[in-house]
Amino acid sequence: MLGLDAHRARCIAACGAALHRPTQGGAAMSVEVPSFPPGALVAVSGVTGKVASIDGTSSSELIDVNGQKAQLIEWNAERREWLAVTFQGCVFHVAQQNCFLLTPEELEGCDLTVGPSSVSQELARQMSDLLVEKGFATMNVLLSSHQRAEMFSVVKGLEEDDLFTRLPAHFEAGYLGKGGKAKVALLESLKDETPLELLASALPAQDQSYTLFSQLLQPHVQEHFGFTIYSRTNLLLRLSFSSPADEAKYLPPPAQSKEADAFLAVMSRKRLCLLHFLGPAIGELRLIPRAAEGAEVTLSAEPNMLVIFVTDQYEYSYEPQGESLTLQTLFLSEPLQFEYQGAGGSQIEVLGKESVPEAPPPAGEHVIVAGMASRDPCCADMHEKLWSAVRHAGCDGFLEIPVTRFDLSAYIDYDDQQRAVSQGKSYCRHQGQVEGIDIFDAGFFNIPEQEAYGMDPEQRVLMETGWLSMAHAGFDKKKLHKDSAHLGVFVGISGSDWRDCCQVPSANGVPETFIANRFSYAINLKGPSFIMNTACSASLVATHSAKIHLLLPTDPLDGCICAGISLNLSPGTWAGNCAGNMLSFSGRSFTFNGSADGYGRGEGSAAMVIQKGGYSPHGDPPTYALLAGSHTNSDGRSASLTAPNGPAQQRLLRAVLTETQLQPVEIDVYEAHGTGTSLGDPIEVGAVRKVLNQRMHPCMISCSKTNLGHLEGGAGMSAFCKCIMAVMHSECAPNQHLREQNPHLDIEGWPANLLMEAQPMKADASYVGVSGFGYGGTNSHALAYGKNMVTSRGTNQKFMMNSVYKRIKAASVPEVWMDGDNYEEWATSGVPHFSAAPGKTYHIELLPDGKAVWREAALPEISDSIKAFQILGSFSNWEMLTLEPSRDVEGLYMYEITLGTKGQESFQVSVDNDRELILYPEMPRCTRKTTPVLGPSPAPSQEHAWVIKGDSGARYRVEVFKSGPVTSVTWLRVVEPVEMVQDLVQE
Repeated sequence: MLGLDAHRARCIAACGAALHRPTQGGAAMSVEVPSFPPGALVAVSGVTGKVASIDGTSSSELIDVNGQKAQLIEWNAERREWLAVTFQGCVFHVAQQNCFLLTPEELEGCDLTVGPSSVSQELARQMSDLLVEKGFATMNVLLSSHQRAEMFSVVKGLEEDDLFTRLPAHFEAGYLGKGGKAKVALLESLKDETPLELLASALPAQDQSYTLFSQLLQPHVQEHFGFTIYSRTNLLLRLSFSSPADEAKYLPPPAQSKEADAFLAVMSRKRLCLLHFLGPAIGELRLIPRAAEGAEVTLSAEPNMLVIFVTDQYEYSYEPQGESLTLQTLFLSEPLQFEYQGAGGSQIEVLGKESVPEAPPPAGEHVIVAGMASRDPCCADMHEKLWSAVRHAGCDGFLEIPVTRFDLSAYIDYDDQQRAVSQGKSYCRHQGQVEGIDIFDAGFFNIPEQEAYGMDPEQRVLMETGWLSMAHAGFDKKKLHKDSAHLGVFVGISGSDWRDCCQVPSANGVPETFIANRFSYAINLKGPSFIMNTACSASLVATHSAKIHLLLPTDPLDGCICAGISLNLSPGTWAGNCAGNMLSFSGRSFTFNGSADGYGRGEGSAAMVIQKGGYSPHGDPPTYALLAGSHTNSDGRSASLTAPNGPAQQRLLRAVLTETQLQPVEIDVYEAHGTGTSLGDPIEVGAVRKVLNQRMHPCMISCSKTNLGHLEGGAGMSAFCKCIMAVMHSECAPNQHLREQNPHLDIEGWPANLLMEAQPMKADASYVGVSGFGYGGTNSHALAYGKNMVTSRGTNQKFMMNSVYKRIKAASVPEVWMDGDNYEEWATSGVPHFSAAPGKTYHIELLPDGKAVWREAALPEISDSIKAFQILGSFSNWEMLTLEPSRDVEGLYMYEITLGTKGQESFQVSVDNDRELILYPEMPRCTRKTTPVLGPSPAPSQEHAWVIKGDSGARYRVEVFKSGPVTSVTWLRVVEPVEMVQDLVQE
């Protein structure tokens, strides 16, 4: 339904009156081209005789159009006539000289005229202006008498099918207005019982036009009134009673509690009411202002009149003077949304489980994991399969080395370890195997087949894995080829065997230095691109380097690809490792087991994309985890060049804890380097114990080498992918081949679990870290943070919230006490539809009989007799520190904070040294000083805190001001005297 209002008609009249004035004889001047725009509102005069109506009916009716008002639809150049429609809906042809623009005085009585040539956007703008100006708008809808009669006849036919009913008496005022009575039916086109005659009439078209109204008005009411038209009610067909006997046939049914609750839900959401009067009888419509100082508006409800008004400003009363059909719909705002904040008292009573507070996210700027991919043993050619293999299937990815690599009989003697070493052979014939390394889609990367044939398989596998991680993060190859991305590529590698077995060597296919560079070239990435070779810690060192580059303020990157790769192609490396007795004669990595005698080699590749951004586990696209922290160091001078160094490993872990501002108890899982050697495992476990000691909940220790083998340069990245999957599932995977604990491990009295079975985390948010130790002394550690976004185990907040919602929805119908005529004052034990407002908190009591009772939770007021305020936050490791009262201003408390190296600190405020009485902002990680202050009450998490951002080392004064019941929190930069002098000099 389209429209043009009186304002536009007045503009046309003002602009065109001089051009279209009648001559002295009363006739208009004859012109060859149309002098009016389509949609113009005119008066028709001077037509000889009657004209034929062309309203689409089979009968051609002759009508007298002289003196009638009409809207011009379309100009017919051949006939030199306008196609027009009268305000009564009759369509006819009229000569241009018989049309005269209406004056403003002639258009009084209706704000807008809605016809086939009206402009929808203009109509919506003018409707919204009228709603703002006076709270209602009246429109004349150009429907023909035939269309109205047809709709009335179809609706009357519903009586024969017993499809009319009457609303409960308590509901009639809400829908039909004060004192309103009528028989009603709903137009529901999707219902099977809806008569075909009704669906074939003009009623569905009218219904669609009201939906269009709501869509057109939505942006305007959002701007002017601040609410959203979220939906509308089904079209209500209301037919007035023809006589007292007719009314007696439809007695109002009693209202049930379920219906009353649904009625209150609709009434609390209604924002606009639309009434379309189709006659045939006229009536009186009174708009009754809700404000005491408002004036009542009385309108004549004639056929074709449509009224829309703001329900917060007006109620209404409609009294027809005979049998009349009215179409009605309500435009509704968004339904109430409630956020689950936790179970009061014992959570076991509600859900059968007890929760543990979640670990807070790391301090500082967040580095998110936007995408990842892996290609590892156990047929784990994607990260989901990797998790299934290590968590659920208990996979051992070791297979006999295939003859396609090299001749086992010539290079391996697995019967006698000493003989094999003395002959320069390998005593191992198994490895963590990756299949299909000879298969490569060279065309995808635009690499000629001949060049691909001479490429190092490590290059080929890493290109595929790296691209999968980018695709997982949402990158598009075609777009990247057109416009390069400023992404860095950082690859960890411990060497390559390709030069020993390449049959078609090429200058850029053999050197491992090209692994990162070729990927950047093929994908068109222009950030830093290089490899790192620190042996077994290479991929974690590459990850740490990528993070540092990402956070550098100069030449900011769009992201980084961190990857690790290792393939075992030549027998030479096998023989060399066996000569040093580093490999296990048993052929596996028996990490933490009493039979550990070295490590079993594996191969594989993994990659991930890291970017700066906010952590959003359930966003679109989701954030899989955070790279919470990372660090690298060296053993320095130790027992030997290759001997592990416990103190250096301790420093490494403490450095990561310092970076993330975490306590050791907040680390849930330690993913060990765990090579399965008699020297390395005890030193590593001893170092971890000294850092992660004194815990309430055990530290879980796991190692992926028991499943995959030691991937050497690629080990750290594959293990970090496992860490990411662990935090996403809030579970820890078990160790394989752990039957008898290594007696040299010092864990007596330390709450730590060397897992033999999978174990859920203590909470939904967790930290999982992995270490990598290069045999040359380079150590590295990376820490992942994330929330359970996959499983329903443990204390997953998402599923806990769903469980609560399900119990609330499954509760029996609430009781509604319909006392009085004002439904807004009815009492209910269910959802408080009218009193609910943003920021309000409600307690829901789930009774044994299945009922849910809602009660508003009154937030505790701050007592006037408080003794002190305390501040706690990231700068104090969430320990409470006292705010000093001001000597000059009563009720003002202050504390100075110095920003750390990250340039930001978060804080909350406590009342009277009580952690259960916390003042916190309405939104998490709030940087706005105007956000409402909530509390004092238990804070949902440390995320609900104010965040001060600035330069590292800058000082800020936090001020808490209490005046009566109002408490405000703000902060100001403390200007140093030197800065003040500099400012004065600049001025």
